[in-house]
Amino acid sequence: MSPNLTAIADDFGFDKDERDRKLGGDISLAFFLLGAPASFAIGCLADRADRSLIFAWTVLIGEGACFLTYWAKTYEVLYVCRAITGFSVGGAVPLIYSILGDLFAAEDRHAVSAVVSFGVGAGVSVGQAIAGYIGPTFGWRVPFVLVSVPAILLGLAVLWCVKDPPRGQMEEAVLKSSEEDGIALVSIPSESNLATQKAPDDKTLLRKGGVSDESEGYDCTRYTRTLRNLLSTPTMILAVIQGAPGCVPWGVINVYLNDYLSEDRGFSVEMATTVLMCFGIGNTLGLVLGGACGSYLYKVDKRYPALLAGSMAILGCVPFWFLINVVDSSASFWLVALIAISAGFGSGPTGAIVKATVTNISLPRERGQAFALFALTDDFGKGLGPFVVSILIVHLGGRLAAFNIGILGWVICGLANLGIFFTVRQDEAKVQALVATELVSLSPSSSQIL
Repeated sequence: MSPNLTAIADDFGFDKDERDRKLGGDISLAFFLLGAPASFAIGCLADRADRSLIFAWTVLIGEGACFLTYWAKTYEVLYVCRAITGFSVGGAVPLIYSILGDLFAAEDRHAVSAVVSFGVGAGVSVGQAIAGYIGPTFGWRVPFVLVSVPAILLGLAVLWCVKDPPRGQMEEAVLKSSEEDGIALVSIPSESNLATQKAPDDKTLLRKGGVSDESEGYDCTRYTRTLRNLLSTPTMILAVIQGAPGCVPWGVINVYLNDYLSEDRGFSVEMATTVLMCFGIGNTLGLVLGGACGSYLYKVDKRYPALLAGSMAILGCVPFWFLINVVDSSASFWLVALIAISAGFGSGPTGAIVKATVTNISLPRERGQAFALFALTDDFGKGLGPFVVSILIVHLGGRLAAFNIGILGWVICGLANLGIFFTVRQDEAKVQALVATELVSLSPSSSQIL
């Protein structure tokens, strides 16, 4: 919507204040109102059910609503369609990272998280490019169809082809025990990233990864206990704290920046879209830094990735401030591109690193709920952030002051990530110790398998 915000406002007869409040703020709030509870509910399901199946249906429901946006003739219909799409966005996050935690070992998760973040960023950039280049010619509705159809097809592919990996198979304690005994503790396909000599049955497989306890059941008490455990983990608390303010600048970028550059700084819609593409290039470079350096630093010391995440979030504020306050259509394109790339570069490493960190400090059986909790604040920034900014625009008399306040969110985010340096090593050790203890507690009943 961002590149065509003014075109949509004109179509519905909104003035500038209504444009920023209803299209920029209220619809982002709708994303949160449905996306946040969907994230938590689906995250809980991810810890007990087939995650690939849930993911496929989550995508199909959300992207189906995106497809139907083409026929939205009133603001109310547009609002509902975007809210349902928020269901897909909110629900997908805990599923993706829960699955990835069972496919890759701890030292590889920073790089994998960067790849996923790149996919998300590329999706946003491609969506903005489609809207920015096609919307002015063919209308603002057409991009919704062009974006949603491939996503629906991929959702169907996941539904038919993707299997849910066993929980806990890539935990450090499990892999170490497997190496010592010479037998894998989990049953996995031969084409996966581990080999197995003997396959236990499914119930043993789940229990052996420290993933599930059959006696616990799946009642509210278990979920409450899991939530309490997560909120008593210092690193998890800091990850939750950094999420909301850190995503407020992203709300400005994803919702307002394209329209701001075209309406307030004198760029054409196409040129503003090109500036956003440059930002996306910088973000990709930042993701590469976060993934490669994050993995390297993790092998040196598990605390060091937090330093990279925190410092880059704070440094990214400087070029972003120039992009908001200094850049206009009279500036050299190469200068504008350099500033946009620099702002994107600073924004890249943090998200990839903190998601890998959340994976590493949560048990496999709790990982879906951990990312549901993390996504609540993530959606808070993406949903309530633009909503708050839209209110600030009205009360502060314009976009510029509101955006400058929003930039400060990355400072708070960076400080919280720097705080993770002091907690992450102990929290990761606690998780692996618990997994190892549960493995030992299974003996001698499981000695035949071991």
